[in-house]
Amino acid sequence: MKVLLTTPTYPPFNSGLGNAVHRHALGLVRHGFEVVVATGGSDRTTELTEGLRVERFAVTGADYLRNPIRGDVESYSQFLRTENYDSIVMEAWQTWSTDIPLKLASELNARRFLYSHCLSTNSWLPFIPVRSLAFYLLWRPYWWTLRQKIASLDGMIFLAEGGSDDRFDDLRVARKVGIPIHVIPNSCDAAALATPQAAREQIISVGSYTPAKGFDYVLEAYARSRAKNVIPLALFGQEHTVFSEVLRAQALQLGLAPEMVSFNSGVAGAALLAQYARSRLFLSGSHTECQPLVLLDAMATGTPFVARSTGCIASMPGGDAVVSAPEAAKAIDRLLEDDGAWSRHQNAGLLAVAQTYDYERNSAHFAAVLRDDLAQTRGSP
Repeated sequence: MKVLLTTPTYPPFNSGLGNAVHRHALGLVRHGFEVVVATGGSDRTTELTEGLRVERFAVTGADYLRNPIRGDVESYSQFLRTENYDSIVMEAWQTWSTDIPLKLASELNARRFLYSHCLSTNSWLPFIPVRSLAFYLLWRPYWWTLRQKIASLDGMIFLAEGGSDDRFDDLRVARKVGIPIHVIPNSCDAAALATPQAAREQIISVGSYTPAKGFDYVLEAYARSRAKNVIPLALFGQEHTVFSEVLRAQALQLGLAPEMVSFNSGVAGAALLAQYARSRLFLSGSHTECQPLVLLDAMATGTPFVARSTGCIASMPGGDAVVSAPEAAKAIDRLLEDDGAWSRHQNAGLLAVAQTYDYERNSAHFAAVLRDDLAQTRGSP
C-alpha cells in the first residue's frame, strides 16, 4: 500500500508537527507501507532515508490573506496529480501542504484523510488583542469553507475526543458533516521512556522564547509558589530571542534570584530528556496548544506537570491543568509538599504513556485505519 504524508515541516528541521509526522512515517514503514513524505525545503529535492522517500518543495504560506501560498506551487501540484497513491494523509490544517491538495481534490484518485493537529482559525490570545482580532478576521474565509473542505475528505484523524477550547472546532464540524472519524493520539518518544532517573532537584519548563509559549506565566506561577528561590527553575528554548531579555527582566522584577532561574538554549535530544528526569515538576504556560509533545516527554520521564489548560491538556493524565498563575502556584505547592499526590500523578502519567500514548500501539492503529478504509473501498460495488 502506497501512502503520501504531506506536512510543511519534517526533520532535520525541529518542530512538533514535523517530529509527529516523522513518527507516523516510520510507523507505517514498519507496518509494510510504501511511504512518501511531501514537505517544505529551500529547493526541490528528493531523498531516500529510513526506508521512505522525502520530496521537498520550495513552497510556503497557506490559503490565508496575510501569508498566501508562495513558491514553486506548480511543481507540488504536478507531483500530486501524476504520482499514484492509495491514500493521501494531509497533516495539519492551515498550511500549503494541505491547502493545495484540498484545492485539487477532484483531480486526485487516492483516498484523502486529514490528520488534524488542531485548528487555530478561532483562537484568541488575550495578551495581543489587536493582533488576535486581525488574525481572527483574516482567517474567516478559511473557517467559512471548513465544512466544504471536510466534506471533500474520506476521513479525519484527531488526537483526542475533544478539548477545552476552540482548538477542536474542526472536530465539531466533522461530526456534523458525518464523515468517518478516528482518534489516534500523539506517541511518546521511546528515548524518553529509556531515560535514566536522577535526583529530582529542579523545576523545568520547555518551549520557545516567544510570548505564545507563556514562559512569563511560568515565571509568575513560580514566583507565587513556595518553590520561589528554593528549588531552581530551568527554562529551555531552542534559541534565544529578544523575548529572552524580557523574561530576564521580569524574573528580576518578581524577585527571583539570578542563580535560581536559568535561561537555556540549544539543548535537545537525550541531553534535554536528562533534564526532565532530574526535575520534580514540569511547568507549561503556553497560551494555546493541542496535545503537546513536551507533556508526553514529561509523563514518560516520570515528571508530573502543571500546565495552563488549553487544547486537550485537561484530559491528559500525569498532572494538573490550571487556568491562572495563582492556581498554578497552588498546584506547584501541593505537588511539592504532598508526596502521595506527586506519586499518583507520576504513576498516572506512566500508565497513560503505556496504554494511550504508546508508539507501537498508535502506529498499528494508524496502519489499520488506512488498510481498513482501502479494503472497504475496494470491496464496495
